[in-house]
Amino acid sequence: MSAPTSHENTYDLRGRVALVAGAHGGLGQAVCLRLLASGATVYALGHGHDDAAAQLRSLAGSDGERLHVISANARDEADVSAAITALVDAESRLDILVNLIGGFAAGKPVTEMETDTFTGMLDLNLRPTYLLSKYAARVMERIGYGRIINISSRAAVSGRRNAAAYAVAKAGVITLSEAQAEEVRESGVTVNAVLPSIIDTPANRAAMPTAHFDKWPTPEQIARVITFLASDDAGLISGASIPVYGRA
Repeated sequence: MSAPTSHENTYDLRGRVALVAGAHGGLGQAVCLRLLASGATVYALGHGHDDAAAQLRSLAGSDGERLHVISANARDEADVSAAITALVDAESRLDILVNLIGGFAAGKPVTEMETDTFTGMLDLNLRPTYLLSKYAARVMERIGYGRIINISSRAAVSGRRNAAAYAVAKAGVITLSEAQAEEVRESGVTVNAVLPSIIDTPANRAAMPTAHFDKWPTPEQIARVITFLASDDAGLISGASIPVYGRA
């Protein structure tokens, strides 16, 4: 992965402050780099990812002057509240929140699934989005502007065998996005969900070596959609669930 070059199309996000949660994975890095290339100041939130944070700084190049790293446990409410308070104390605003934290576990039908697997998927895929959106929206409503972009999944709208816990959690992200979009509609804040299918990452290629990789969307392609939703140009869009399946 490389930082976007100056001649690539970007949106004008100069003066905007973004918080990217789950910033150190493949999609997270692509989103951070795209937002930085568009002029935003970016706070990359992770938990125990020092090596990935260093790599992100290296990839950002000169844009790294506007990159800050926050370590926080996004499943802990006190940690989330403190992280957003520290960000706002430093910047006096928060304009963009991208919720990327999540993970996948499957393998058993509902009748055989351990309850811990079910609750664990909710805790990983839905709880951070709820907590971060809760505290970020308070700031955004106060300043009269904001963009919240949540990452759901194609699995949320097309059930798959042996993946009920993940699908339910990601469906919850969609419903949370729709409900909060209505709650903040008069405040200048928008809330949308992006639904990837399988993303073309090294880990997914290794897990599915016989798949047609050329049909999968890349992190950079999805990052462009997210950056659009983070821009002023997307101000009319709120409560939407946007598929980014590629040709998968």
